[in-house]
Amino acid sequence: MSDPNFDWGSLGDEWRAQPSAGIDVDRLRAEVRKRGRALRRALLGEVALTLACLATLVWLMLKTDASDPMMLVFALLIPTSIGFQLWSLWLRRRQLRDDGLDAAAMLELEIGRVHSGLRYWRHGTWYGVLLLLGVYAVALAGLNHANPMHTGGMIGGAIGGGLGVLVSAATSWFKHRGARSRLAYLRELQAQLNDDGA
Repeated sequence: MSDPNFDWGSLGDEWRAQPSAGIDVDRLRAEVRKRGRALRRALLGEVALTLACLATLVWLMLKTDASDPMMLVFALLIPTSIGFQLWSLWLRRRQLRDDGLDAAAMLELEIGRVHSGLRYWRHGTWYGVLLLLGVYAVALAGLNHANPMHTGGMIGGAIGGGLGVLVSAATSWFKHRGARSRLAYLRELQAQLNDDGA
């Protein structure tokens, strides 16, 4: 192979001209079902976490003095938490069923799942940033005339919110990296399927 006259270009053309093995539909179906089960588990976990958060917020509201500025934050977190969870369920409403699909439909479903995941994490992180800014605004506004007993709760809410947003941003970054490569892989399979069908 060290012959300087060897035609590497024609070897590459010959290699690319070989017929492709095609898409392994059974493997794709197994992967789609596995990801569908994971999505359903994630949604159940999200709903359970939202219910736990709502119960915690109600408990905090019952325990907190009515003059505490954080009472407003607790009261606003209830409808925003419910709204975000409803949006999350609406976003994935057509992605829970994966039975009886052909290869093209399975690829479209998976591409839609990836796009929804990207949207979920992007919007969720910005939602968290906005909530954190709201907590900071309430804490700063109430700090001047707050009871000294309430100051600790406001500082704790601000620190806890900041840590939550950092975790959300790191998770979002990690999920986006994996989703981008998965999206490229799915698009490649889709192009291969279109080439085979042509």
